[in-house]
Amino acid sequence: MAGDKANKSNKVTGDMQMTTLDGVVGFHMRKAILRAQGTFATVAGKKLMTGQYSVMAIINENPGHTQSAIAEAAGLDRSSLVPILNKFETEGLILRAPVKGDKRAYAVRLTKKGERELAELEEKVREIEAKVVAGLGADDHQRLISLLKRFHDIL
Repeated sequence: MAGDKANKSNKVTGDMQMTTLDGVVGFHMRKAILRAQGTFATVAGKKLMTGQYSVMAIINENPGHTQSAIAEAAGLDRSSLVPILNKFETEGLILRAPVKGDKRAYAVRLTKKGERELAELEEKVREIEAKVVAGLGADDHQRLISLLKRFHDIL
């Protein structure tokens, strides 16, 4: 009886007590991010660096913007973005060109190969989003996106 009462008041996952973390948004968000990244990597059929799709999509929609602007838009610091861009450049997915008047800045754009890669990734993202919409419903899907944007603005 005492054990049953404890299980009702404490969140239990497997054999692990999760009472403290059950009400922590950041904990659930991190688990959701890890699940989403794992699912995306599985569906895409390759090992992807964190944020690869997002960075490619931002570059595609904003060709010629600087690395700093891309990092800010992606929610990354420049030191996190540079290895991603280096990988893209090595794979022939992007071109970087010096910005006139600023010797330290580089403008970035996708190559044709990068555009093809992005199109393939977008197809996979649509598949995953369709699954999420089917599970949550269209209204809750939009509500979740709105809440995440508000969460970002709060912190």
